[in-house]
Amino acid sequence: IIYAGGTGGTMVEMWERPVQDALHAAWTGRELPAMSVRRDGCSGCMLSDGRFAVLGGNNYSACTSSCEALPLGDDGHWSPLPPMHGARAFFACAAVAGCIIVASGQNSQSAEVYDHEVLGRWLRLQR
Repeated sequence: IIYAGGTGGTMVEMWERPVQDALHAAWTGRELPAMSVRRDGCSGCMLSDGRFAVLGGNNYSACTSSCEALPLGDDGHWSPLPPMHGARAFFACAAVAGCIIVASGQNSQSAEVYDHEVLGRWLRLQR
């Protein structure tokens, strides 16, 4: 489980389940590198290449369309992804077949898809 943004702004934490057959073990958490911008109401998902992507959100003055990704290795750092066509916060997000799909949310009633494996860009979805 990865938690990103919220009232903490740039904070990111990852919680991992206990090892198998550990009846009384607790989940363990660790802090990940901070995001490059403050985000409240952002969404995130795992990309097929193992990076964790964080999309949109509210930077406390306006909704943003910016996106970034973090490899989950020991020395990972955030790198920018192309921005969405429209700024949005508090929206639905899912990773499907090498793509990220975002829909609706605060400041938006549209949907977009990010094809990170082939095109490397966002495409607007028609109604």
